[in-house]
Amino acid sequence: MVRTKIPDKEWKVLLVNSGGICAMPGCGESLVKSGGKDDDDAFIGEKAHIVAQSRQGPRGNSVLTAEGRDKHENLVLLCPNCHDRVDKQPRTFSVSVLQRIKQDHEEQMAELAGRDSPLADRALVGERLYSTLLPVTHLPDAVFAAECEFTDRQEKKVKSLIQYPKDSTDIIRFLIRERTLFSFSDLRDPTGPFSKVIDSSKVKKVRSAKFFATPEGHRRFMTLINRSLYKFTARLGLQYDPLHYRYFFPVLEPGVERSVDYRPLNVSTCNRNVAWEEKFKKTGEGKGFWWHLAAALRIHQMSPNEWCLSIRPERHLTVDGTIPLASDKIGRKVTRLKANMFNDKYLSEINFWRDYLSDGAPRFELNYGSQAMVISTEFLNFDVSWAGIPGDDKPFKNVVYEDDLFSFSSLERLNSGEDDDDWDDDSNFEEGEFDDIDSTFTK
Repeated sequence: MVRTKIPDKEWKVLLVNSGGICAMPGCGESLVKSGGKDDDDAFIGEKAHIVAQSRQGPRGNSVLTAEGRDKHENLVLLCPNCHDRVDKQPRTFSVSVLQRIKQDHEEQMAELAGRDSPLADRALVGERLYSTLLPVTHLPDAVFAAECEFTDRQEKKVKSLIQYPKDSTDIIRFLIRERTLFSFSDLRDPTGPFSKVIDSSKVKKVRSAKFFATPEGHRRFMTLINRSLYKFTARLGLQYDPLHYRYFFPVLEPGVERSVDYRPLNVSTCNRNVAWEEKFKKTGEGKGFWWHLAAALRIHQMSPNEWCLSIRPERHLTVDGTIPLASDKIGRKVTRLKANMFNDKYLSEINFWRDYLSDGAPRFELNYGSQAMVISTEFLNFDVSWAGIPGDDKPFKNVVYEDDLFSFSSLERLNSGEDDDDWDDDSNFEEGEFDDIDSTFTK
């Protein structure tokens, strides 16, 4: 592509808006250098393209037109050193990063000059921003507690005594502190999974809201939640990496790549590699490491009555599909990948995980038998009006998954559950017994 001259009008507007100062944060170099007695003053400013003038240039892979690439909206004024840096590090200085640098700098210059921001008269676009958060619509209503003869160091022995029901999808998790066993499973069932561990006739049923209202109660509630999430993901064929606190797709057979079906942003179905060997394109030979899709999954309490699941896409790397790759060989590979993972690419990653976790349903459940935790697959989102990013206007069609007969009946079951009013955290208790969960449960 033959480089074209930037129109004088665009160049003048850029110069005025930039105030004659390099826009790079932390630089602030004046772009006019005094020549002293022997030389004339020199202007050293350089016009840097945010989306490159040619498609082969830095950040040039964009739908922005050739004319639009030479508009002042796509230019940022820099000193020679900063210009050289942003073009040599296009992954660090992506389109969105340079857009933000330009906007912040020009607004600052306008404020110093006492004039309106250059964005004041620009047409704003309305967009919907999607977060990486999925709302938790139902929490377990209760935490069941019962004294036992075991300590927290004997949890492995307790696991061996649990009677797991056959063909059940219930998640059976527990926590032991101070010889008291806590669980979301109803411990009052005399034939239940924990019948060999506790006395089912001496069980306390505590409202979850009361249980996690104190720091220690909250820690224990979160431990039960995280153990439930671990079990739920394991059933989906995921593995937990405790060193980096993330879940990843392991290979199902040694040396065999793995793929799964899912529903992308704007397509009905698609197949995607989730564990594969990196290979040279020309020879097909392996490069000595494997990629595994991974994600950090966390349950967060946003307010007293609002909880959500956050999804942070990651990558897990191994030597042969099983043995973890040495940490000193990981950093650059993952950094290079993440530098290009923004906007629609990042949303696509988040969408993959919500679709896989839910099997394409409007919500997914962690069932404990008589109660459940339910997570909606509709992203928390909000509408904004802003200047926008050129070319960043891809639609997102699969925002909400429709209910089918099965998912709708499951929701009806959750919403119609009756409270047995058999709580052990009200006035029927002995005085002061549950006034302080910290002192009751943490000695």
